Amino acid sequence: MGALRAIDRAMDRVGQVLARFSRPVRDGLVVVGLGRAAYYFFVQGIQPWTFIGVDARAYWHMDLAHPYGGALGDLSAYLYSPTFAQVMTPFSLLPFPIFLVLWTTLLTLTCAWLIRPWPWAGLILFLPISYELLVGNVHFLLAAMAVLGLRSPATWAFGFLTKITPGVGALWYAVVRDWKALLQVVGVTAALVVLSLVIAPPAWADWLSLLLSSTGGSQFLALRVTVGAILVAIGAATGRRWLVPVAVWLALPIIYVNSWVILLATIRLRQRNVPDLPTPGSQA
Repeated sequence: MGALRAIDRAMDRVGQVLARFSRPVRDGLVVVGLGRAAYYFFVQGIQPWTFIGVDARAYWHMDLAHPYGGALGDLSAYLYSPTFAQVMTPFSLLPFPIFLVLWTTLLTLTCAWLIRPWPWAGLILFLPISYELLVGNVHFLLAAMAVLGLRSPATWAFGFLTKITPGVGALWYAVVRDWKALLQVVGVTAALVVLSLVIAPPAWADWLSLLLSSTGGSQFLALRVTVGAILVAIGAATGRRWLVPVAVWLALPIIYVNSWVILLATIRLRQRNVPDLPTPGSQA
């Protein structure tokens, strides 16, 4: 408890310093964010508008019985669970341009909702935001999951059934001993897995094989997930909900430049939701 209280106080002090110098810190981060984007696009020469929808295409076209035709690192390779594939399959009936417009609209609205309290955050993270909108990955939806999952436990099933490790945020309920909520996370995720397994058993075998063959594709994953779990525990114990999306981002199988949009969820969760830790001699 003493170590936790020390961490709590240190984070309070950092927060006070940042609040005191909020304007210059914000303006400095905006300059850095825009400068980094310009350097990435025009000096490094990585321009996502030349491969628009490359990730979204993976969610649009697939053989539902055997969706895993690619490998980690292949363009437009589908890598998530059969459950997510089955949910997305009806959209394959649409022409890809129409699907891409609908998908990008969903991501744009999610981004706008995340940054609404602090619109200038869109300039700080202009590079990952623009990259994510152009390629169409699920990181905005994972950010929304990190926000909504603290109110609607079943939401964490999305993390488990896409990139798996972002589900680390559900440990919040174990730390606060909300066993009913934790049971809901497990129950909903398990129910979706069982239903999907009944529909397409071979697809699950293929996915497991893909996961086993890709274990070396992510550096320090076990360490990052462990640190993420610790951050969730600290956040739950001190009421700092904003640590949950940080943990989700850190626990990603692979952290890409566009993965940073998950940190936008901290804007929606920036307020503490429990009293400070009790001091010695006070009543808990």
